[in-house]
Amino acid sequence: MSSSCNECVKLLKEVLERLASIEGELDLIREEIRELRGQGVRESRSSPETKQVGGGLLRAIDDNLFLETRDVISKRLLKRLIDNGRVILLRDETANREIVTTKEIIRRLLSKLPISINEIDKLSDREYELLTILNRLGYVLLKDNKYVVSDAAKEFI
Repeated sequence: MSSSCNECVKLLKEVLERLASIEGELDLIREEIRELRGQGVRESRSSPETKQVGGGLLRAIDDNLFLETRDVISKRLLKRLIDNGRVILLRDETANREIVTTKEIIRRLLSKLPISINEIDKLSDREYELLTILNRLGYVLLKDNKYVVSDAAKEFI
């Protein structure tokens, strides 16, 4: 019985991965259609939600503050969003991981700085994790028991 449950769980995970990949491909198709329409064909009315390429992935990043690249199913969509500057790829060599986030999320976190080590509990766990990553990458510095924005982080402000 346990092996059949494991098999079902495995199949469900595969189906979810395929659905996420299909969503990414549909976003790419929608963008290409919009580009074609922009070349002279009249654009029909559609909701703003469908106009945003990678909307599902961008929502997931916004909800979670960042995602690890290994958790993103549609690598083509991710590459396209990085190339378009919609998301930022950060490589944390110390922790051996790559994450993606947006400039807006980093900007919101940096706006909370300087913050004392004693006040760090004001940040959520995800914010603190992102702060730690930014610190390892040199965008945030720990000076006099306070996290402060470094000069390298000016590109986000």
